Amino acid sequence: MNFRACTAILLISLGLAACAGQQDQNFGPPVTAPTGLTQADINNILSGKSWRWSGPNNSGVTLYASDGTSLVEVTGKGTTTGTWSAKDGQLCEAFAPAPFLPKGVALNCQPMTGSGNVYQVGQATFTLA
Repeated sequence: MNFRACTAILLISLGLAACAGQQDQNFGPPVTAPTGLTQADINNILSGKSWRWSGPNNSGVTLYASDGTSLVEVTGKGTTTGTWSAKDGQLCEAFAPAPFLPKGVALNCQPMTGSGNVYQVGQATFTLA
């Protein structure tokens, strides 16, 4: 190899090393996907507390009683009762018929993720009321 080729390879190598070194710099916390919660986590988070929720079609407040029952207030529509449980990292809920919900809702389970006072259940966001 001639001198120019060796110099070019050396400069490219140094440039790549400098770029690789820049990747090691800390530009904030690493981005991680939300992790699922255990059945015990979900029970501890919800039990005995009221949570505000907001989804694509409705919003409201639900009280999750420790006996697995719930009282649900849907903003602008009314209230209904329901049941809840946790299973395999999911919140499972069913709702009784109400004037705004003539047939009720059969048991439906959705993944629950989050931490602190903010959680995601399906498409709904839950915040501690």
